[in-house]
Amino acid sequence: MSKSRMVFWGALAALLLMLALWAFWPRAVPVDLVEVSSGPMDVTISDEGEARIRDLFVVSAPAGGQLSRIDMKAGDCVRAGSTVIASIYPVAAPTIDARSAAQLRAAAGSARAAVTAAEADLRRWRADQKRAEDDLNRTRTLAETGTASRQALERAETEYRTLSAATQQARAALDLARHEVNRAEAALMPAGASAGGDGLPVIAPITGVVLRIIRDSEGPVSVGTPLVEIGDPDDIEIMVDLLSEDAVNVAPGDVVRIRGWGGGTLSGRVRLIEPYAFTKISALGIEEQRVNVLIDMDGSGRRLGHGFRVRTDIVVWSAPDIVRVPMTALFKSGSDWTVYRLQHGRARLTTVHVDHMNGHAAEIVLGLSPGDLVIEHPSRNIADGVRVKRRSLRSGDVVEASGNRDDGSSDLSEDITVCDGSG
Repeated sequence: MSKSRMVFWGALAALLLMLALWAFWPRAVPVDLVEVSSGPMDVTISDEGEARIRDLFVVSAPAGGQLSRIDMKAGDCVRAGSTVIASIYPVAAPTIDARSAAQLRAAAGSARAAVTAAEADLRRWRADQKRAEDDLNRTRTLAETGTASRQALERAETEYRTLSAATQQARAALDLARHEVNRAEAALMPAGASAGGDGLPVIAPITGVVLRIIRDSEGPVSVGTPLVEIGDPDDIEIMVDLLSEDAVNVAPGDVVRIRGWGGGTLSGRVRLIEPYAFTKISALGIEEQRVNVLIDMDGSGRRLGHGFRVRTDIVVWSAPDIVRVPMTALFKSGSDWTVYRLQHGRARLTTVHVDHMNGHAAEIVLGLSPGDLVIEHPSRNIADGVRVKRRSLRSGDVVEASGNRDDGSSDLSEDITVCDGSG
């Protein structure tokens, strides 16, 4: 073989070897990197809540009767002790069927006849009493002159007293008969006729706003029938039912961010965690033990109405400056939390000690420092020592997306009617 041919085949073999090495040489895996940062962090428990007026008054009918129409509307202001919400009048006479009417007319006739008989009895007893009185006077005169005996005088006095009592009894019988006539005639009042009398006013118990008209039409009502709901729209609280395992981490005084109500983020504080849990069926049909947590708002809640839906974030832990890393970079390796840290172009498996988590970021106590680069969403192609190359880089600052203004204020520039208690 000539020398030139040997050089040609040697060069070709070297080229093929270089191509094979290049084809099978491990390439750097493109990854997304995130920078470990330091700054404030908090842990919140979030759930839907409901705004409600703290003291809700349901005004009910204090007596049965005919309710007048309630002309008030929802949103009208009322003043305690002076605003008349409605009036209740005596109930009108019921409808009487023909048979009952005939019986009542017969009863009225009997009552009037009894009055006539009682009047005649009274006249008779009065006449007997007058005769006994005259006899007594004559006997008393004769007794003074000694003509009549003492026994005759006593018999005359006894007869006079007996007839006087009989006269009083006849007078009472006449009054009773007249009352029976009045009762029988009242039972014969035409259907729909009112018994008369002034209406009983229903007075507002507090100064506030009419929230809801429960019964506005005129008509008969019984005792305790709900009529209207009244409350103070400035005295708003938030009620949120948390899972019992979340509620044990909440304490009175915890800061609450209120959002998702249609305006800017409002603030409040936890006032009370109720000590009694209740069972609630979730949308998936799972029984959950829930606990009501009551939240006081910082400032006026007039833009929120009774029953409005809100979203609450209860801050159960916060720190002003900690080392943090996004949760997307953490994963479990056995029982330890680990990350892939970028070191000299290679991914290095690093065990970290994690304390608090909030779903977006985790507090790193040991294992990383601010400025370190870690791999976000590591894939199966990543292993300890694998060469990687940067595809994108973002800061480790975690910003919670929200449609609200980030200055913590809300747009309350619209005109709002205010009840100052003047009616």
